[in-house]
Amino acid sequence: MQNLNAIPDLVLVNGTVLTVDGSNSVAEAVGVTAGLITAIGSTNDVLSLRGPKTKVIDLEGRTLIPGLIDPHVHLADHGTSMVMAVDVRDLYRDITSVTHMVDRVRDRVKTTAEGTWLYGFGSPLADRRMAEKRLPTRSELDAVAPKHPVVLTFGAHVFIANSVALNLAKITKDTPDPEGGEIQRDPETGELTGKLLERAQLLVRAAIGPEIPVAYSVKTDYHHLKAGITFASQSALSRGVTSVHDMVMTNVAIRAYQELAEEDALPLRTSLLIRIIESPIKPESLLNLGFYSGFGNSMLRLGGVKMSIDGGITGKAAAFYDPYLPDEHDPAHEHECYCGIIRIPTEELESTVDAYHRAGHRVCVHAIGDRAADMALAAFDAAITAHPRDDHRHRIEHFGNWALTPERIEKARRLGIVPVPNLSFMHSIMPPVRSFIGTDRLKGAFGLKTMLDAGLRVITGSDGPGFFPTDPLRDIGIATSRRTLEGDAVEPQEAISAVQALRMMTIDAAWSGFEEDEKGSIELGKLADFAILERNPLETAFEDIGSIEVDATLINGKFVFQRAGAEMAARA
Repeated sequence: MQNLNAIPDLVLVNGTVLTVDGSNSVAEAVGVTAGLITAIGSTNDVLSLRGPKTKVIDLEGRTLIPGLIDPHVHLADHGTSMVMAVDVRDLYRDITSVTHMVDRVRDRVKTTAEGTWLYGFGSPLADRRMAEKRLPTRSELDAVAPKHPVVLTFGAHVFIANSVALNLAKITKDTPDPEGGEIQRDPETGELTGKLLERAQLLVRAAIGPEIPVAYSVKTDYHHLKAGITFASQSALSRGVTSVHDMVMTNVAIRAYQELAEEDALPLRTSLLIRIIESPIKPESLLNLGFYSGFGNSMLRLGGVKMSIDGGITGKAAAFYDPYLPDEHDPAHEHECYCGIIRIPTEELESTVDAYHRAGHRVCVHAIGDRAADMALAAFDAAITAHPRDDHRHRIEHFGNWALTPERIEKARRLGIVPVPNLSFMHSIMPPVRSFIGTDRLKGAFGLKTMLDAGLRVITGSDGPGFFPTDPLRDIGIATSRRTLEGDAVEPQEAISAVQALRMMTIDAAWSGFEEDEKGSIELGKLADFAILERNPLETAFEDIGSIEVDATLINGKFVFQRAGAEMAARA
């Protein structure tokens, strides 16, 4: 037994404790004192430490793991928007047509005052799954909401707006495309389709009224954001998540987080990644404050900065060298040499990465297409070469989803870059992505084994919760089974073991945020953050790991979630 000679406040016994320590050792019980792990060992040994006030939880054979960590979420933004949104998401649900989506908007119109904004959440690439093989159009939304501004978002990179919303945003068919964005027009008539890509969305976001709490809008009251963070956190807690890295873009969101932490009401440990381009928070403002990554405490800290080079794959805006394949579902891009959108020019990217690298920040750069990935690697190379800095742990978000080459992998390894592929993408949107970027660019997709074998320390994030639920257990199952939602296998030679996948969601994710000394594994002196599972993921068929129930989640040794019907009562 290991212990710190402390009388525990709480002991959890008669379980399988997957410590995820350096040896992946397994125990039966843990002891917790004042929110820290103070004993690990057999049930009898840990029970021998209890005092008269020690509470005992009998795990009854359940599996105890470190609290899971999702290092790529949009918790405040999506959670706040989801509270009042019209839900037209189809993944895992019964929406199968554009008609169903439009009907949901019509239903909300009936209970909403004229002139009030309606904001809806759809699923990425829903057009590929709808009966009509497309998204709703401006005219369809106009038909059911002629006096309400309506905008539906299908992933973070695609808006569909009706005429009232476009008029309020002062967008006409003659409005030029903003740099790094596209206002889509019908290729035959030149009329607006209502579809807005990347930075073109900002024109509508700026017009959305304060009555709709959309976190990307600076008009949203921070009280709405506090409610949104709390709302979205409950789902994450139910899947064993105790820590997230949240990408925020407004001072209002930061205030919401700070108030929740001060009120001891922050549901999850949160590392803030602050967007500093395409954001009300200007790059120079954070630099001028003098903070660097890590400022804060174990509940809320500054984790680094975020910027996005290209668009999203779900909007066919990721930047590739070669054009997207001809696409009958996207007439506006069918006949042109369309290779995606660059949102940050090279000079701006390199100067910003350099400034934040020198200031001691961890820099997280979104790069989905191969051209964008090379731009990110080049920017990091220039900054690190000019100003060497040990152990920076800079990240490329989405690196490893596809377009992996030995040259890119070696450059990332040499520079010490942390890849953050998204297994949620493999699970949910692989067939449509294959249809418009082709099989060649997907060879070796989500190359976990290749990157690990090359010496990279890989983590993965959901990019949720609005479009892809925050669920590391699902992602452990994907990493091991390599199965899509439809059951197809994706590059099965890239499968990793369940132990490797579990480490990605725990100690490796903690390491990526410079937090490996305080969480990510069950070791003496670390924070008592746990997920209690109804069965052992290391002894479960790979394709079934995602369906494992989380019976309870603990932060600081306190229950913050218990599944109905699986409650565990403490005894003295």
